[in-house]
Amino acid sequence: MSRQTFKFADWTTTPDPKASATYSVFCRDSLNGADDDRNEDAEPCGWSFSVLDDKAEADKQQKAHVEDAGHRFFVEVSTCPTVVTPPPGSVLAGRLARLERATR
Repeated sequence: MSRQTFKFADWTTTPDPKASATYSVFCRDSLNGADDDRNEDAEPCGWSFSVLDDKAEADKQQKAHVEDAGHRFFVEVSTCPTVVTPPPGSVLAGRLARLERATR
């Protein structure tokens, strides 16, 4: 059995074409107008919005919540699934392509 060692210096990280990015926005304002996050009496707003592959829609919904409720403080969370790939044209890239075709 032979051992193979792969260097990662030439490898790249790219978005996974088989997965969707997620954009989520959470309102961190309170319903009773308490601006201080440390206020224990503050009732959280609870508004949130999440969408796949459409950051513009997440921004639009966030702005709409500002217009509706007057809340201005949010937390944005985005996830982008990635895959590490060998450099194009490398021997390993060809092997991985053959393996992926065989497993489909």
